[in-house]
Amino acid sequence: MSSLIDEVLKEAGFSDAAIADVKAGKLHYGGSLDAASDKELSVKLAFHVQGKIDNIKLVFLHLPAKKKYDPTVGDLGMIATDGGDGTLEDFAGIKLSPNEVTMDKLYSNAAPGSDLNLSKDEIETFKKLGKKATHEEIENCLRQVLLDRFRAYKKDGLAGIKPYARSKKEFSAGEELKNQILHGPILKKRSPTFYKYALDYPNNKPEGAEESFFWVNSVIDDKPTIALIHRVGMPHGNEGYVYMERHFYISRSHNCLQGIGAAMTHGEEETVVLCKCFDRGL
Repeated sequence: MSSLIDEVLKEAGFSDAAIADVKAGKLHYGGSLDAASDKELSVKLAFHVQGKIDNIKLVFLHLPAKKKYDPTVGDLGMIATDGGDGTLEDFAGIKLSPNEVTMDKLYSNAAPGSDLNLSKDEIETFKKLGKKATHEEIENCLRQVLLDRFRAYKKDGLAGIKPYARSKKEFSAGEELKNQILHGPILKKRSPTFYKYALDYPNNKPEGAEESFFWVNSVIDDKPTIALIHRVGMPHGNEGYVYMERHFYISRSHNCLQGIGAAMTHGEEETVVLCKCFDRGL
């Protein structure tokens, strides 16, 4: 196996025994990492798959299949596959179910500090619907909120993410995601170009970088929980592929999520994938 893979896994904190497990084809949970804040869960994973880098890139960017492998996922849909600004039709498949009655009440009574991640102006938008708003009106309003958030992020990156209104002070998912990138030393050392792009998106796009967007509706605590997801990746020299998955909006349950990883080949049909995952709770 390539010495590069050994080097990167050691830098990520994997022991010699763990690296041997990965080489043997096992999924290895490498334990927790130093977190960017005292409320963040940060873990690392490494695993070995059969396949070429190009095939892994295709699946990662264009063929999300979480519904098949994650029982919590209800539905998912691609956004702006033409590379444009998206349309409401991209979000037509989003349904506030199960527990439609409960969700209608949550959105109708949305307030800072409630069980929803909404900005102050988004809260006002739902209030304007009135207490007698229909389920369809609430879903349509949510789809518009999601489209607006997608467009703001695509235009201005982390700076375009509206903060969540809380009972005491706002929470900035954009700042949290930024701090997660700044806190990780390996990406900056091994791929400074991608590191800068992850921070400055959509500016400073490297040659060869590709991206995709989609939404996922998961059932968490018996309630629909919608995430807007950005995936971006680029070739790294002749030996690998570096990538990021960023959940830049999550409607409830937790604030944001970000995973950064690299796929490094050591043969025509074999690849080791290293994934560093961050998850931020309320």
